Amino acid sequence: MTLLINLLPWLPGHSGFGSYVQRVVPALPGWRLQLAAGGSAALLAAQQWPPHPPETLPTGLSRVLQSYGLSQHGFDIRPLLADHGLSLDDLGCIYSPFFDALLALPQQLPQVITCHDLTPLLMPNSRKAWLRYRFWQPLHLRKAQKIIAISRRVADHLLAFGVDGRKLTVIPNGIEVCEPRVAAPATDDLIVLARHDGNKNLLALMKALAAVQRQLPHWTGTVRIIGRDGRQTAALRRLHTALPRPRQVQLIPSLGTAELRQAMRQSLALVSASAEEGFDYPVLEAKAEGLPTLLSDIAVHREFHNDSSLFFPADDDGAVLAAHLGNLLRDGALWQQLSQAGYALAQQMSVGRQVAQIQALIDATSRG
Repeated sequence: MTLLINLLPWLPGHSGFGSYVQRVVPALPGWRLQLAAGGSAALLAAQQWPPHPPETLPTGLSRVLQSYGLSQHGFDIRPLLADHGLSLDDLGCIYSPFFDALLALPQQLPQVITCHDLTPLLMPNSRKAWLRYRFWQPLHLRKAQKIIAISRRVADHLLAFGVDGRKLTVIPNGIEVCEPRVAAPATDDLIVLARHDGNKNLLALMKALAAVQRQLPHWTGTVRIIGRDGRQTAALRRLHTALPRPRQVQLIPSLGTAELRQAMRQSLALVSASAEEGFDYPVLEAKAEGLPTLLSDIAVHREFHNDSSLFFPADDDGAVLAAHLGNLLRDGALWQQLSQAGYALAQQMSVGRQVAQIQALIDATSRG
């Protein structure tokens, strides 16, 4: 019996889902099912599979199906398996790093799928996303034998959504710590990694930063908000222009991997103001560099970072954030304490641990 990994929803370009694939899938055995450049489905052995996103979008009908998350309905998997000398009887389990089960396959073929969050239901950025999660994802949840939730917060949302708790397993994300932690802050800068979407709470953060600027007039650090435009971009730009010192805050659509890492390691701290998250991976990325983190006081942040971060209300008027920033600027011992505690947490939450737990779940779910 072999494993089939369902990568059909994988889109070109960088995304949190894509990062998950690139961390987890290289360490798993089995065949990889994904779209080829022309839009047809391809089945790749582990040794043939390149661990980077597809370079181009498909064309024609395949592109339409992919845009609506329906790529699996554009082909029949049985002839594709036969081309490689396989049949459904040879498959022990289907694993999807995405929130997608292969719906056309027999129910007796076990499937494990990953739910990263239910933000499109809780704080939707589009009606299409809300409709998909409200009416289409229940089909995938019923089809799957096991569902990986990447935090207890996500598991709680799934239970509230009506999922049988016996299907759920919480396996948090992991990260590889590659270098020694940052020894001391190189600047007084802050870094924020967030799209301009509602759950990222950037409008509230910008209002809080206005108060921070007034309360800390001698602070000269730069705030770099790095993330794609979204539905809140226009409102965010208006608040940016109205800041007491607008040049102190930069809105940057994206940075290359090396540039982003350099900006992080040269900052004083990372700030996440999110109102809702399934995990908030940038916080763990910052801790893998030894960078202190200032976090909104929400459930998932407390779940993982209660003892290694400073917290401020999601609707902070700037008073708490300004106090934390002032303390970090004045107190080198506090900076070191947060740096060391966060770095130790990142070392504990390794990709190896994450992959081992996923593999164990797949093994336990697979048919003999």
